[in-house]
Amino acid sequence: MKPWTGSALLAWVAAAGFLFAAWWPHFYQSALPLVGLQNLTNPMIGWPLALTTLAVALFLSLPGLLSKERLLICAGFSFCLFLVTAFYASPVAAVVFVFIGANLVRESRLSSGIPQGEAVKK
Repeated sequence: MKPWTGSALLAWVAAAGFLFAAWWPHFYQSALPLVGLQNLTNPMIGWPLALTTLAVALFLSLPGLLSKERLLICAGFSFCLFLVTAFYASPVAAVVFVFIGANLVRESRLSSGIPQGEAVKK
């Protein structure tokens, strides 16, 4: 598995964005200028989300840990983070988790050698 095919890089970008939004109140005395991301400045929402996204990015960056099954588990985790972020923070901030999850599902399908659109028969 290649760690930098897209999911790890996107997770690192998301982690940097969430950390920036969570740190905003500590550096500036004003509200976050991006209205759709202002809920991320709440310490009960922003910090856990930023640290969780950082853990996902770190996991996806370690090629020794990646397998098809683990990519699918991480994709499911990304879709769960999408739901949590959409309800508690912002749908704008949640979109990144859909892209990470969809890319992980695509990567796991490509790594298994199954052509797109074919069902696996047992």
